[in-house]
Amino acid sequence: MDSSRKSVLTYIEYSRKISSLILRNMAPVRKKYRLTKLNANALLFFSGEEKPPIASEFSKCGSYSKSNVSKAVSDLAQKNLIIVESSREDRRFQNIRLTEEGQKIAGELRDSIEPIINKLSANISCEQKKLMMSFMSQLKENIDEVMKDINRNT
Repeated sequence: MDSSRKSVLTYIEYSRKISSLILRNMAPVRKKYRLTKLNANALLFFSGEEKPPIASEFSKCGSYSKSNVSKAVSDLAQKNLIIVESSREDRRFQNIRLTEEGQKIAGELRDSIEPIINKLSANISCEQKKLMMSFMSQLKENIDEVMKDINRNT
């Protein structure tokens, strides 16, 4: 196996482990508020922006189907955790804002995963973190390109 392929497989393995750790730590908060994994991820995604993100950005970011994102948005709106507004620039898009309760829960979700993030980044220098962020940024671009290719072929 060449080193490039081995690197990608190692990255995938580590990504799964990190995801599992994060989901495990979020579980008590999800259970407390009866949130699905997707709903919890959506709350975190929509809480992280100064400008209200649009629902389709979450779909692209997490590689979720549009129907699953629509259901999550509908569920969160029904629970009064988000407010859905039509975009002023383009009515086909919906801007999402968290309610006060949604912000509170998103904060609890962030707090639940912070210990994992801190432990995972312990003993990693600032220079190594910069390199990792550069790598992750390029990897995201590559993933976006692969997703475009897949969508073109379906």
